[in-house]
Amino acid sequence: MILQDKVTIITGAGHGIGRAYARRFAAEGARVVIAEIDERAGESVAETIRRDGGSAWARATDVTKYESVEGLVQETVSRFGRIDVLLNNAAVYVTAPLWKGMLDELPLEEWDRVMAVNLKGVFLCCRAVIPVMRRQKSGKIINIASGTFFSGSGNMPHYTVSKGGVIAMTRVLARQLGAWNINVNCMTPGSTMSEEVVTEEVRNRRQAGIDRRVFSRIEMPEDITGTAVFLASSDSDFITGQLLVVEGGGIMH
Repeated sequence: MILQDKVTIITGAGHGIGRAYARRFAAEGARVVIAEIDERAGESVAETIRRDGGSAWARATDVTKYESVEGLVQETVSRFGRIDVLLNNAAVYVTAPLWKGMLDELPLEEWDRVMAVNLKGVFLCCRAVIPVMRRQKSGKIINIASGTFFSGSGNMPHYTVSKGGVIAMTRVLARQLGAWNINVNCMTPGSTMSEEVVTEEVRNRRQAGIDRRVFSRIEMPEDITGTAVFLASSDSDFITGQLLVVEGGGIMH
C-alpha cells in the first residue's frame, strides 16, 4: 500500500469526488481524516471505510472558520501524532447551488460565499497545518483547482477566480515551504460525474465536455483519485509547485 499509515486530512470528503478521494486513500493504507461540514455525510463515509477494513475518522469542520480548522488540526495531531497529507478539496460547486451569470450582476454576498470556501478555506487549512508539517520537516499539500482557470469560463466568474487564486497560492507556498521538505502541488479535475443523484440535466451537463477531450467519455471520480494518491506518495517527492491537469486531454498546457 503506497500510503501506509499516512495521516491524511481531506476536506469536503463527505460527498462527490471528496468521498472518492477518501475511499481510495484508505484503500492505499492511509489514516483518513474526513473534514466535512455535513457531519452526517462525513460519518457515513468514515463508517463505510471502516467497514471495508480501512482507517477513517470524521470531524465536523467548517473550513471558513479558523477556530474550526484549528480544532481539526489539533485533534488530528492529538489522535495520530502527525499530519502527512492535506488535501484541500472542499468547495462550493456541486453540493451547493452556484450562481451563474455576468460579473456585473453577481450578488456581492454570492462572491463572498464562494471566496470564503474555495479560496479562504484553502488558506485557513494550509495556515493551520503548515506549523505541524514544518516541525516534522515533511508533508504534502494537495490543492484542487479547476480547468475553468484555463478557459475563463464566463458563467461562473467568482468560481473561476477562486480557483485561479488556489493555483497562485500553491506556487507561493511551494517556494516558501521547500526548505522543510514540504511539497505543495495542485490538480485540476475536469467536469466530473460526481453527483449522488444523476438526473438527465446533470448527465447532459457532464456530456457536454466530451467533444473537447482526447478520451471521449464522461470523467468519473475514479479517473482523478490516482493522481491525488501519486501527489501524496513518496513517488512525487521531487515535484512541487506544479499543476497537474486531469481532464482526459481536454486541456494541454
